[in-house]
Amino acid sequence: MTDAPLTPSVRDFLIELEALVDARDWPALDRDAITVTAGHAEAHVVLRHRDPASPSVEVQVGQREVVVMYPPEQIAFTRRDEALRFIEMLGDGRVELVVQRNGVWTTMLSFRDGQSIPFRRTRMPWPTIRPRTDRSRFGFGGQ
Repeated sequence: MTDAPLTPSVRDFLIELEALVDARDWPALDRDAITVTAGHAEAHVVLRHRDPASPSVEVQVGQREVVVMYPPEQIAFTRRDEALRFIEMLGDGRVELVVQRNGVWTTMLSFRDGQSIPFRRTRMPWPTIRPRTDRSRFGFGGQ
């Protein structure tokens, strides 16, 4: 298989993402470890945290959508400006993910800006024998 060159829209998004990262004061972002992998007219960007125990943010940039991954959750955006705003929120530490596991279902709730109502809820049939709730805050602000 031959890798196709990046399309202008993917390249433009990568330029806008680079400008966003350069403009933000995110001391916990390992700028030297940011990786961009391109192939098949798509790009995959990994924004790594300086602390290996803290979660990284991944961005899959395609022709028609941008998928922002903050494991184990991911959101697909069809509007690139919305994806950039969400990446900014993640980087600023304004997004919290709550993962509730029970015997049959796993529910992921994403909160932003300290609001009490989640902006995203995902339920998956991922059973566990040890029910628990985990909270993860994303960000590179050096909290």
